[in-house]
Amino acid sequence: MLTARKQWLVRNGAITIFLILFWNTVLVKPFRVLVVLLHEIFHALAAVITGGGVHAIEVVSHRTGLTSLYGGIPGIVFSAGYIGTAFFGSLLIAASYHYPTKRSLFLGIGTLILVNTLVFVRTPFGWAYGMVAGLFLVALFFKEFWFSAYVTDFIGLLCIVDVIYDIAGFFINYSRNDAAILSSISGMSYYLILSIWTIAIVILISGAVYITLRNLSPQKLSAKLQWEDFQFVTQKYVERSLSMPGTDKNVELRRGRRTIAVYTSLLAVLVLATVWVSRYVLFQPWTAREWVTVEAARGEIYIFGGRDRQGQTYDEIYRVDLQDLRIHKIGELPSPRFATAAVALGDRIFIIGGFDGRRCFNDILMFESKSGKINKFAELPSSRCFGAAAAENGQIYYFGGWDGGEQLDEIIRIDPNTGSVELVGRLPSPREHITAESLSGKIYVFGGSDVHGNYLDEVVALDPSDRSIDSTGRLPSGRARSSTVVMNNKILLIGGWEGEKLREVLSFEADLKMQQYAQLERGFSDIGTVNLDGEIYLIGGAHERFQRQIQVLRWDPSSGQMDSIKFRSFLFW
Repeated sequence: MLTARKQWLVRNGAITIFLILFWNTVLVKPFRVLVVLLHEIFHALAAVITGGGVHAIEVVSHRTGLTSLYGGIPGIVFSAGYIGTAFFGSLLIAASYHYPTKRSLFLGIGTLILVNTLVFVRTPFGWAYGMVAGLFLVALFFKEFWFSAYVTDFIGLLCIVDVIYDIAGFFINYSRNDAAILSSISGMSYYLILSIWTIAIVILISGAVYITLRNLSPQKLSAKLQWEDFQFVTQKYVERSLSMPGTDKNVELRRGRRTIAVYTSLLAVLVLATVWVSRYVLFQPWTAREWVTVEAARGEIYIFGGRDRQGQTYDEIYRVDLQDLRIHKIGELPSPRFATAAVALGDRIFIIGGFDGRRCFNDILMFESKSGKINKFAELPSSRCFGAAAAENGQIYYFGGWDGGEQLDEIIRIDPNTGSVELVGRLPSPREHITAESLSGKIYVFGGSDVHGNYLDEVVALDPSDRSIDSTGRLPSGRARSSTVVMNNKILLIGGWEGEKLREVLSFEADLKMQQYAQLERGFSDIGTVNLDGEIYLIGGAHERFQRQIQVLRWDPSSGQMDSIKFRSFLFW
């Protein structure tokens, strides 16, 4: 019969061989996500402890995670991912047969995963995975299941094998990893950092194996601590209790009641603490982003794509329900994108071009607001983004933009009935980051930036009836990335960028009168705007308090009052 030590060595040797053989297969990949999540959580924890903070945690795949941090001590923050993961794996290995330590460890790391998932994780997959993993680990705290020792060893070895794989790969192939980032910040040698990490990891693993083998000696096993119903008991205590006649049933009954009370109390405290810590994160949609495209159809606001502050691009289509204060996801674009132009014609919204951070698109998409369906409708002559679009007399016109290499001066007409596309004119010069709006039979194009990056103050008018193009006025100063809405036969030009976000709202009338209309409480650029029933909605960025929610401001131009709308989430039924 194998001794306890030999059983442990055989079991863990078999687990290690299994992990190595099936490391990049579907059998192991789902579990590797847990290590990625732990790795990023240790980065976040180190940043917070050393005086920094965390913007977001992203679980990208079974191999990759991203943590957006600020502040903290770089040497600790960038080392915490691998050292922390190795430390946690070693702790699990060492505590495999020490039940109080092991179960306390499950409670601590499970709670840490739950809190970090609710507060910092941004992707739905990462959120769901973190919740399931955290709750599973917390459940292992409450009872010593027959499989608890196997789970402990498996997770511990999973962490250790992952760290060894990555560190070995970093030695062989230089890449932009945590060691490389720390090297560029601190000036230390890349291979010196890896060597220090390797030594620390070897010490942790060696210590874990030594402690485990020591605890599995016959002398230790005969007096090892058990943990049943939150009581630390030795083997002698068990023997003494069993030798007392007539007390077994009463003792078991009292312990059962006490166990239920303690379990319920601890679970309630854990749930309340988690909800309180994440109260500004749970009760809001997961939609915060910039550079969104916004249009209104059938009295409702629709949001297309966008990009967040960390550079991730989105493909979701959202409908804003202003009555019930909800944001509903109703579809997806063919691919993630921002910097698109959009025009609403009746129940249809046309989304033109766009950019995903690497390439521009040439497709023209048609979204049907009644059915929520989106299809490719036509194609532009070439890829482009950062242009502007407006409709006049049932036709859509797209102005300027950028094709991925240079700014454009083309004016493209799109027939929403046939899908035909043709070049109908040219702007006075190539430009991007412009805005366009239709008023009294003409389309006006405002500002933008030219091929040299200068901000333009020009107002250009297109008369679709004869395709004439005129420079018809000047803005008070050059600006780009503004937004426009039509109200009371005026075009309101809202905000913009002139090296900083602008606060002013300009009004433009068909008689070419340009004047200051209002001053907003702060500057705005790259936002979407719509006019619904005399109230203007400014959409884009993150809510000032509920950071995961997209910012939606309701502005009443007549009173000047501006309200920030907080939407309900899927947790508020």
